[in-house]
Amino acid sequence: MTDVDDERLGALFRAAAAESTAPPPGFDHEGVVRASRRATVRRRTAVTGAGLALVAVLGIGGAVLLPGPSGGGADTTVAAPMLAPEPEAGAPRAAREAPPPAAGDAPEAARGPEAVAGPVPLGPGRTECADRHDPELRAIVEEFLPEVVGAPEAATTMECRPGGERGVNVEVRDGAADGLLTVQYLPPGAQPEPVEGAVVAPTASGGTVVVSSRGDGPGTQAPFEDRLEDLATHLSPRL
Repeated sequence: MTDVDDERLGALFRAAAAESTAPPPGFDHEGVVRASRRATVRRRTAVTGAGLALVAVLGIGGAVLLPGPSGGGADTTVAAPMLAPEPEAGAPRAAREAPPPAAGDAPEAARGPEAVAGPVPLGPGRTECADRHDPELRAIVEEFLPEVVGAPEAATTMECRPGGERGVNVEVRDGAADGLLTVQYLPPGAQPEPVEGAVVAPTASGGTVVVSSRGDGPGTQAPFEDRLEDLATHLSPRL
């Protein structure tokens, strides 16, 4: 082709371009940038949501690998949290939420007998003949009357009393008053013999306790005569 032909062809193209009725473009540079940003945000949101859903399903310690925002870049590692185990479906709501019982709130059946109903009563003796100087009964008397500790045993008869009975007979001093202190336990069903000035009380085992004292001679003051009733009250729940 010659230069003339080239110039003519160029003139035809320019004329066609000038006379074109094509509509102007509907977007510019800024519109393209905004559309690209919106697409990037939507893609990142979708990726993050998928990662969180995967973490919730796993429910165990570990790591989840998520793709980078651009799809081809560096991957992102997200730690999966440790989730507490879900309570059993059949357990009542109150049982799942109730705190453990305190030590002081233990049921009575789990406590010892003394914590619920007081001390276990001593009850009847276990010898063939009653022990007139019963050491177990004397120990309970000494809890209330420390003055009896170390007091000598008083003389008693050789009579064989029923084996269920218990007795304490000691020579005591109460200030200026010297004399004899007698404590007698009778098992259930036995009737006490009348003794002048004695205090009689029922016991926790269903028996009877008789407490009395007398001076060394006629007309002398009896030791602990003003404390006999309190002593019987002390012995009653323990016998």
